[in-house]
Amino acid sequence: MDFDAFTQGLGLTRYPFSVFTAEEERDFLSSVFVRPLAYSPAMQAASTSKSVFLYGERGTGKTALVFELINACLSESTVVEISDFSGIPITPNQSDIRGLYVSALATALLKKLLPTISDFFPPYKLSSQEKVLLSYLLQHHTTALSRNELMEDLRRIQYSRLKRATVSLFNLSRGLLNRAAGVAIDMFSETVSKSLGLPQSVAGGAKDYLQAIDLKVDGALDEAKASLVILQQTIALCRKIGMDKLTLVLDRIDEDSRLRNDSELIADFLRPFLSENDIFYEQHLQFIFSIWSVPFQKVKPDFRANKFCVEQVCWESHELLSALDKRLQCHSSGNVQSYIALVDDAAFFLERVLPLANANPRDLWQMMNRIIREQYALNVSSKKLTQDAMERGVKRFVQEFSYYEYYPRKKDARANSLDVYSYIAHLNKLPQIRFTTNSLNSAAGTGGSTANYIVGMEGIGLVRRCEEKGPNGATLYEIRDPKVRFAVENQIEIRRDA
Repeated sequence: MDFDAFTQGLGLTRYPFSVFTAEEERDFLSSVFVRPLAYSPAMQAASTSKSVFLYGERGTGKTALVFELINACLSESTVVEISDFSGIPITPNQSDIRGLYVSALATALLKKLLPTISDFFPPYKLSSQEKVLLSYLLQHHTTALSRNELMEDLRRIQYSRLKRATVSLFNLSRGLLNRAAGVAIDMFSETVSKSLGLPQSVAGGAKDYLQAIDLKVDGALDEAKASLVILQQTIALCRKIGMDKLTLVLDRIDEDSRLRNDSELIADFLRPFLSENDIFYEQHLQFIFSIWSVPFQKVKPDFRANKFCVEQVCWESHELLSALDKRLQCHSSGNVQSYIALVDDAAFFLERVLPLANANPRDLWQMMNRIIREQYALNVSSKKLTQDAMERGVKRFVQEFSYYEYYPRKKDARANSLDVYSYIAHLNKLPQIRFTTNSLNSAAGTGGSTANYIVGMEGIGLVRRCEEKGPNGATLYEIRDPKVRFAVENQIEIRRDA
């Protein structure tokens, strides 16, 4: 039996766990979306044109929530999504960021404006200054047009059709006019030369007595103007042509390949975006940010979070189960109404499987993918996911999970330097998930570096300090990540090359 037939035997019409990102599921996202706690306040803020800042761990559904906000309450707004930041420096200043915003708005503005331009029946009456601004945007804030197309667009904006037609006609007939003018001048020259006894000049063909007329393009907007003023002028121009509500959506800032998942670099890259408070008070420009929680926590002291709608995207267990049920319903045409119908031991699933998802939808989908594949390997005739398959699937999930996806690392770190896998290797030697400095040193032999290791693990969120004290009043720590806790409790080795 092939895998498709096996999953159909489970009651599924389509496989629900083959993709793990909102971008890949956007076409049917609304049919499987379950609103986390952050959705309601974010929706209320977005619907009243207030800026919204969403933060959370990777895989918690920040992008999915953004897509739902766009669908639910921004239908009348011009939404411009920004997910490519490669056009600005890795250490951007305010001018770079404002330029990014201008470019994003310029693309939306020109997409709406250029196809409607008519010289005889212009839909918008633009001033000379606005035409110069359009020329500036075309020249400095677009990349899709070739230079010839760009120059033609600039001429179309700045000059009337009659003027362009007259100049074109003149330039086309210039050769004939030059030849006629040349013949007349040559005849006059020959007559004068003969009368004065001068040597005859050799005919050189048509001469450019009449020079081509070039429509000079005024694209020289004052570069010394503040980038904020240019942004404000661009917003005003957008509004003039009917784009009254403007929303910039910034997502996947941390995924820029130049940052290499280094949380310090990501935080430095993010900081000027969030410290630009004046922009967020622009009356006619709304922002929606989606931010990874690790760099956000580093930037938070520089960000006036209490002045905006700032929501953490996280999930309670019952919300996560609702999301799983809805996904199963959607991909089974209603045949599978709940996870309970899919597993043979619901209590085991709740106690041993669900906690390892770490309140994270993406982790749960990946774990379900592993479990179903293990069931297929164990028994293709099974109509349920057995406890044995769940145990095997969970173990493979823990061993093969890409911990670099959730835990930052240094961009230029050596292969043998300390990172999440090095830390996990030390934690794997512990007899239990709680430890002190001394117990970690005794188990892992970390010596004088033990305190530094603990600080490093706290810094990336792998361990946390407990409220209670350990033996003899020592500081007590515990492993936060349920996958690593599971590995320690079950003596499962987690390797970088798994």
